[in-house]
Amino acid sequence: MKNENSDPDFFRTLSKEQLFSVFLNQVDLYVYFKDLNGKYVLCSGSFSRLMGFPSPSSIVGKELSDLVSPAQAEKICQEEQRIMRQRTPVIGLEEHVELLHSKSQSGDVWISTSLYPLIDNNGDVCGIWGISQDITSAKNTEQKLVQKNKQCDELNTKIHQLSTTDDLTGLFNRRYFEVIIDRNMRLFSRVRGRGYSTGFSIILMDIDGFTDFCAKYGPQNGDLALIYIADTLRGCSRSSDDVFRVGNDEFAVILSDTNYEGAQTLSGRICEKLRKDPLIVNSEQVTLSLSFGYSSFEDQLDASEMIIQADQSLFEAKKKRKSKTSKTTKKSSSDK
Repeated sequence: MKNENSDPDFFRTLSKEQLFSVFLNQVDLYVYFKDLNGKYVLCSGSFSRLMGFPSPSSIVGKELSDLVSPAQAEKICQEEQRIMRQRTPVIGLEEHVELLHSKSQSGDVWISTSLYPLIDNNGDVCGIWGISQDITSAKNTEQKLVQKNKQCDELNTKIHQLSTTDDLTGLFNRRYFEVIIDRNMRLFSRVRGRGYSTGFSIILMDIDGFTDFCAKYGPQNGDLALIYIADTLRGCSRSSDDVFRVGNDEFAVILSDTNYEGAQTLSGRICEKLRKDPLIVNSEQVTLSLSFGYSSFEDQLDASEMIIQADQSLFEAKKKRKSKTSKTTKKSSSDK
């Protein structure tokens, strides 16, 4: 059906070639045509200006290697040859290119290009044509967002470390101790629900006579003793174990896939290490000792229940140690 609004004399006064020329001169997008040898035969005014040339005619006869770095030209030309060979277009190909004749300060731009095989009237490929746009601003914004996201990730990691780590010793702190117990309880509850008899244990410990130690050697050496104990616990524990400072001179270890006997084995290893490698304070060897309390995962309801059990075990251990120390002191006095 004929369109009554169209002007039948339109193309008599303005040819299709003239319209195409107007399009190439006015369009903001970068349009170009190349022959089979990769030489430019036609381009838009915006494309010539992008490449640093005064007019489209200045581009005609040139190759891509005349406009961008050789390495980039080779890469893009290989893609163009593939498109002409396979007669398959590529949409939105993004490239970061260095323009050799650009009037801008940097000469580096990001360009998004769609490439199409150029087909003649006989159905043969006679070249390639492309339409591009400058996406440098968008890419710069994207890179800034990536950098901002990286900074946010680093900040979140730092915040997590500060919220879960003891400043002095570098061990996990009390708050994180309860979090890990709860997490392990959920994990091993599911594992047991599948028929596996496995679990985990916790050890609570504190330094015997730490108050007297600080009174004798000073608070600065008290900090040194805490760091020494932390390093000892780290050195004696497995990579799968988590070590915590949960109080002033109180520490804890969570041992995965470990029963009560396994927890006691670790305690023995820690005690042996403290005896073999005493703390050096003002050139004096000081042998520190720890008291231990234990709790193994059975049917406790939450982290607090396990901690209470281990705390009670620690209390009993300290009471026995004080009783033993008291008896030893009385025996030494009677021997005199």
